[in-house]
Amino acid sequence: MPDIRAALREYIQIVREFSDNARLVLYALSLIGISYGSFTTLFNLYIVELGFDEAFLGILIGISAAGAAIASVPCGLLVDRIGARRGLLLGTAVTALGILIEVTITIAWILIIGAVIAAVGVALIFVAQLPFLAANSTERDRMHLYSVAAAIFVLAGIGGSLLAGFVPGWIREVFPDLSVAASYRATLLATGAISGLSLFALVRMRETGRPEWVRPSREVIQTTYRSPAVRRLIVTGLFLSLGGGLIVPFFNVFYQEVYGASTELIGIARAVGITVTVAGSLGAPWLGGRLGLVGAVVAARLLSGPFLILMGVSPVLVVAVFFFAIRTFMVYMSDPLHSDFSMRIVPPEIRATANSLTFMSWNITLGIGGYLGGVMIASLGYPPVFILGGLISMVAAGVYWVAFRDYQQDGYTPQREEPETVSQA
Repeated sequence: MPDIRAALREYIQIVREFSDNARLVLYALSLIGISYGSFTTLFNLYIVELGFDEAFLGILIGISAAGAAIASVPCGLLVDRIGARRGLLLGTAVTALGILIEVTITIAWILIIGAVIAAVGVALIFVAQLPFLAANSTERDRMHLYSVAAAIFVLAGIGGSLLAGFVPGWIREVFPDLSVAASYRATLLATGAISGLSLFALVRMRETGRPEWVRPSREVIQTTYRSPAVRRLIVTGLFLSLGGGLIVPFFNVFYQEVYGASTELIGIARAVGITVTVAGSLGAPWLGGRLGLVGAVVAARLLSGPFLILMGVSPVLVVAVFFFAIRTFMVYMSDPLHSDFSMRIVPPEIRATANSLTFMSWNITLGIGGYLGGVMIASLGYPPVFILGGLISMVAAGVYWVAFRDYQQDGYTPQREEPETVSQA
């Protein structure tokens, strides 16, 4: 017990040492997470309520992911030029525009355009976020910053999920003639407005870590891709994202169609399940300290696969939510560790571009997975897709171990490669 108290005191002390920029990012994430939780809970149901089926939903997810993948490298080069702070600001504004289109227009091709715009904004945010956090943290607090950022985002997402579950019903009580789709739309717009307040925090941040001289884009791409570490991050990203990509976007529709869950129950189910992931995010430094970054990522991802399978074959909703919680706990425990590791093994001056390449690999696979998942669900039902996704998740853990097992815990330099090919951040 004394060891636990001492570890907790050390954890709190490290959190108190976060820089002002890091604190502002955490504040922004807490607001953005509200919209994210609401959007991920309600948007798929909104699309189905408009009369579209899972096949179109899969197309929408696939095109959105493809747009993010295509835009990721230009976004990375842009962030390396304008700085991560401006990248975060621009990405937030573009994302807001895309989401506004998605929730106010009901024409299929315009929905797709809105999804692509939002995807480009998300790509900007993603490629800028990790380099910005890395530049505004130290070796002592970096892993903790990533884990706290993930935990805060999840907590805010819980609030957004609960709002998405209950607000539509409240709206229809006040306006009984309003359609279900219209109540969903109003909820999404309201939670999006809350997240728009994050711009005030982002404006207050100071730019750090931006090089005084920016190399030509072609040179940056060549340098980035020549790094063995970056190439391995790209390949492993393809596997890590495929298992979940097949089925995760359809979780809410799964709850509704298989178990007949109402939006209130779906909101509660997501909130209860995701609550457990906060412990996973905050516990990431503990797991990383005992297994090493690579070992911890492998262990967590390997264990997530069986619970994804069990979720898909569960007889009742409460059991499915239980397995969803454990599976998501494992994934969220691994994510901060993977983020920390990926930023350590590439040089600071190419972090945004390297991050964009790995983001591209993830989104290409998410797009393919979302499309295939929609088609497979429409023809085979949910259980086979859950089983396939779980098996791929376990294979991905093995691929990650093979790719990075030679990287040492202290310094994260590969034992079998020339030292100059990989930077120690």
